Amino acid sequence: MIQCFSERDVRRHYDLLQHRNELGFTELKVLDGTQIIGIGLFDNEDDFVEECRRYNGLGSLHVGINPRSLRMMKDLGGLRNRVRTLFQDVAGENAIDHITGIAVPEGSDLTEKANRHRRDTTIMFEREIFFPMDKPIPVQRGGHQEVEERIALWLYGDRETPAPPLTYFTRVTGTMLPEGGWPRRRTRFWKYRPYILGGISEEILENNA
Repeated sequence: MIQCFSERDVRRHYDLLQHRNELGFTELKVLDGTQIIGIGLFDNEDDFVEECRRYNGLGSLHVGINPRSLRMMKDLGGLRNRVRTLFQDVAGENAIDHITGIAVPEGSDLTEKANRHRRDTTIMFEREIFFPMDKPIPVQRGGHQEVEERIALWLYGDRETPAPPLTYFTRVTGTMLPEGGWPRRRTRFWKYRPYILGGISEEILENNA
């Protein structure tokens, strides 16, 4: 029988995100098709893994690439370390205070700087190329567009080409695909590389947006 949950891969995914407590919360979103059915905000790996296990198979599980602001607890304390029933997202771009990673679709035409890191990147289940930041990039309130333009310049060499949104989600690796048919299957890394890629943050910040 195919295992439909891999704790090892869920933990690997969580670790890749580098969401340290001082940076913010990890947002877990449960979807039924395209409809949100639950959201949780996590500040530790064990609770994140257990909620992924609890909701595994009840919906598709997605995690935000970048941490959600600590300010969110003022109004959303009930979501801390537990998925609650909600039908819309709670975090817009203003809820992103730090960038800890970038995920871009497979086949993206990337700059020479970005391509230098390709060999050591992780490839997510839906073939996104994941670039972990060696140092978190701070986002000032109201400064999201500037950061996105700097990221676009680093990725594509053109600030007019849309960069992935700061609130981008990926499927949680190691969890079941409810739409996967029979036998049921789970998400897997296409390539797992537990490396921090030195120099990316500095290269992005050097770009003149």
